[in-house]
Amino acid sequence: MAAGSEATALGAEAAVFDVWSGEPSGAERGAGIEVSAGTALVSGPALFDPQVNGFAGVDFQSAGLTACAVEHAAGALAAAGCSHFLPTVTTAPVDRMEAQLAALAAAARSGRVRDAVPGFHVEGPFLSPIEGFRGAHDPACMRDPDPAVYQRLQRAAGGRIVMLTLAPELPGAVEMIRRAAADGVTVCAGHSDAGGAHLEDAVRAGLRLWTHLGNGCPAALHRHDNVINRALACPALAASVIPDGIHLPPAVLGRLTAGLGPSRLIATTDAMAAAGAPPGTYSLGDKRLEVGADRVVRAPGGTYFAGSSLTPLEGLYNLVRIGGLGMQQAWRAWTWLRDRMFPSIEAPRIAVPFPAGLAGGASAAAPR
Repeated sequence: MAAGSEATALGAEAAVFDVWSGEPSGAERGAGIEVSAGTALVSGPALFDPQVNGFAGVDFQSAGLTACAVEHAAGALAAAGCSHFLPTVTTAPVDRMEAQLAALAAAARSGRVRDAVPGFHVEGPFLSPIEGFRGAHDPACMRDPDPAVYQRLQRAAGGRIVMLTLAPELPGAVEMIRRAAADGVTVCAGHSDAGGAHLEDAVRAGLRLWTHLGNGCPAALHRHDNVINRALACPALAASVIPDGIHLPPAVLGRLTAGLGPSRLIATTDAMAAAGAPPGTYSLGDKRLEVGADRVVRAPGGTYFAGSSLTPLEGLYNLVRIGGLGMQQAWRAWTWLRDRMFPSIEAPRIAVPFPAGLAGGASAAAPR
């Protein structure tokens, strides 16, 4: 259903409606999707995912990452309705993070990857090492924000780091935010217990988003003064959510989408290699993770999720099916950040079955 896949004209087989206007849109094309006469489709710009750790069996944290593997992941994401994404490098020894960024930069110099990847997201190593807030990140590799480390990573990436997630309460974070924002980087809070004063200082310095709100924090929090409420109470901060029904149970997902509203809600998969792939054992850097038929990513012996097996198209439908959003607002959550970060990108259009016609739920919408 997205550019870069085998495209099939929908023609008179289906009624296609524009997601923004609701008006008929007869010029759309679908890819590898079977539709019957009278099927209603909704069309709009292809989706954007700002946090992808891996996809379709490919682990972006793998020491053996190749350009061919990244191209395979990009093709699989395009088939899942996502034309653009930010490969994400997570907390590891700095030299290992440099190597991963260099491998991604090499892959992004040509072909499908260059067109699909407008930059990279670095999540760490400047995160909270406190149990719960650190999630699945290795606390032994964490450190306070350090401009020299940031410069090393940016050089290895060829200047392609466009998003950085850190904990604003750490010493040196405000200066780091100011420095990265001056470089045009979108700076996010995440894996953090930043207090209200920390957030105010960080926003003044250039903080703009919160990464996967409701995750990267302990299961038990103060009932009033906690990072989720602080982020929701900060109108200058947008926030991403993982709409898989696992990281955020349906009722929680619904409350967060309502609290953020259409102007602050961003959707992401936080996908790892199992996304777009069958159940099995996968890697996330040095970790071995198991994904069963329930699609939950589990670290043996661990208590925290380590990425998701969600695809962007499934996430779009989940925002409607379990998040309680209309299709227009759900689509906006998957696209508006690209418009803000990369206004010169003209995304291809995709057409997908309207949710009301899906007896099988989100998975029925996946292209074949």
